[in-house]
Amino acid sequence: MAMKKALNRRQFLGALGAGAVAVSADARAATRRPNVILIMADDMGFETLRCNGGTSYDSAPLDAIAARGMRFTNCYSQPVCTPSRVKIMTGRSNARNYRKFGDLDPNEITFGHVMKAAGYKTGIAGKWQLTGGVAGTGSFPESSGFDESYMWAYMHDLPGDAKDKYTYFGKKTGNTSRFWNPGIIHNGEYVPTTTDDYGPDLYCGFITDFIERHKDETFFAYYPMALTHGPFQATPLSADQSDAAKMKSDGAKYFGDMVHYTSVLIQRIIDKLEAVGIAENTLVMFTCDNGSGRGRVSMMGARTVHGGKALSFDTGNHVPFIAYWKGKIAPGSVCNDLVEFSDFLPTIAEVGSAETPKDRVLDGRSFLPQLRGETGNPRRWVVVHYDKDPQSDKLKFRRVRFAYDGRYKLYLDGRMYDVPNDWTEQHPLPAEGAREAIQTARKKLERALETLPEWDPDNSYFKGEADPETKKYLKLHGIVV
Repeated sequence: MAMKKALNRRQFLGALGAGAVAVSADARAATRRPNVILIMADDMGFETLRCNGGTSYDSAPLDAIAARGMRFTNCYSQPVCTPSRVKIMTGRSNARNYRKFGDLDPNEITFGHVMKAAGYKTGIAGKWQLTGGVAGTGSFPESSGFDESYMWAYMHDLPGDAKDKYTYFGKKTGNTSRFWNPGIIHNGEYVPTTTDDYGPDLYCGFITDFIERHKDETFFAYYPMALTHGPFQATPLSADQSDAAKMKSDGAKYFGDMVHYTSVLIQRIIDKLEAVGIAENTLVMFTCDNGSGRGRVSMMGARTVHGGKALSFDTGNHVPFIAYWKGKIAPGSVCNDLVEFSDFLPTIAEVGSAETPKDRVLDGRSFLPQLRGETGNPRRWVVVHYDKDPQSDKLKFRRVRFAYDGRYKLYLDGRMYDVPNDWTEQHPLPAEGAREAIQTARKKLERALETLPEWDPDNSYFKGEADPETKKYLKLHGIVV
């Protein structure tokens, strides 16, 4: 339903209660709009799935979903958690709205707001991490467009004195668990759990229950998973089910189990859609917030892939993306078009015939045509603006901005790399005297960088050197800088 004029954030949110931008009940009855489920794993890079060429882990359920749907080969997140969450939820580059780690500006309009305004029931379960820390200066699910929430609770998110009473395997602790004996907040209320409760099962259980309760309505569910982030612990399908296996962190032993369990949970959601008879009317999308953790070592055939989370290398932000929509997406489809996280909001909005905010710049473009097998309006590049701690003068990672066309990557400082032939970015391409194809690519990527606000990143903290984490990463590849 088109609005007569653009709404600013206050008007947009006010319209939620008034129903000014919601589709009428009669219109919904006449044409049932599709449901949308967006699933985002945590710290699981492109290389972890066998359908993407990975050979280290059992991802059979997800591989099978990809075989029945569409697999995207060029999806790009931000290099680390919060920047990706802010970008995917708002459809905007971090250059426009990222404030600090663990924070979402309360003035931002999210895809939760957009879909709720369009008359969708909205629910979220899993990892939030956007409240702004103990100070609570960021956003919460309830104020971000979600009717219902079932979230892993950080210590400062626990209500009242619950944090003082919280125990983990019988031991009082200052932190909550995301996995066994998890800390859970359900619609603002603390949910007690036991050592037999596995957080990912509970988060997924909320999503399947949400589907059951709203199967006769239109709904949007966002499932930012807790898996596969550390601590790396046994899953319910791991061979060792001892308390020690559930408590200790062993990445080499349990990361693969966590990858597999991620696949199992997603299949559980697909099965629920089939069971209630709405698979044909539900788009399910799966992606990940950033690359695998820097301690994770995986194989893609003969290539050894070191997880690049939080770094600007391809392994830091090249993530899986699979879309499943029974009867709508051709089985076995592969899309090589570039997709970045800002594209999800406009795509979700188009699926739901929802209005997007007009009072601010959106950087994304819808890839719904590609899901339908059409050409659409594919990207010529993705642009990543990465400044994990913009308010700090003591940095752990360099501030960078780059544009990437699927082969060539150009940084704001002029460094350019042929990524598939230089994964560790050790051989910058010359700015002068390069062959014509490289010169053309550089000019194109320069234009891409100009699409964002001007920026002069201060990396003086590193005194002209690579940041320590990049040095450690390159050392894994036998490169000393």
